[in-house]
Amino acid sequence: MRLIERYGIGAISLVVANTLLLYLFFWFDVTLFQLVLVYWCECAWIGVFSAIKLIIASIAGDPYENSWVHLSSGSSLFTSVLVIGFAGATFLTLLGILLMTILFVNDTLPLGNEADDMLNHIGLVVGASLLLMAAHAISLVANYLVGGEFRTARAGALILLPFRRCLALLFAVIVSVVFVAFLPAIANTTVFACLVIVVKVAWDFRLHRNERRVLGDSPKEMAVTG
Repeated sequence: MRLIERYGIGAISLVVANTLLLYLFFWFDVTLFQLVLVYWCECAWIGVFSAIKLIIASIAGDPYENSWVHLSSGSSLFTSVLVIGFAGATFLTLLGILLMTILFVNDTLPLGNEADDMLNHIGLVVGASLLLMAAHAISLVANYLVGGEFRTARAGALILLPFRRCLALLFAVIVSVVFVAFLPAIANTTVFACLVIVVKVAWDFRLHRNERRVLGDSPKEMAVTG
């Protein structure tokens, strides 16, 4: 209970989901390639939830409120749809480039087994990513809805959210590629994959905490702290 009071149920669920992912890693002998794909799927989930948060804020809050602009609920919702379309296209493009990079690297410098074809393991990859999706869903309900973050969330912060949260994945991919290219004996060990998970979780936990601070700040507080 003390951990929930200190860090929040969203942060705890994130750690639990990644701990279960570590369990699946051992149980199903997940490869580094599959692990990176799981985190890629998580980025896609983050993008979806970010869009949902902006829609909710447009209906029940005022994400565009500032000293110069005030939009009605209808105008705010219409603006959010346009913003989601533009930002979503940019985000999907980046995800596509990242996925192509992962597949290219796996083909050139195998991140797993030679027969480690993505289509042969799509069920495991998507299934494992659902654990992380559940953690983000819990955070949406506990922090954003029940905690009332939708009242003070700004459109700019919500738009940048998926890009910031995907930094952990980019770090995991870059580190994995470097080790596979230059230290394959280490990269192909279970210890290295576990280390990638631990570092990614620690970074993601920090991003999650920072997200709570940013979304929970009121416009006046943001002016003082930002």
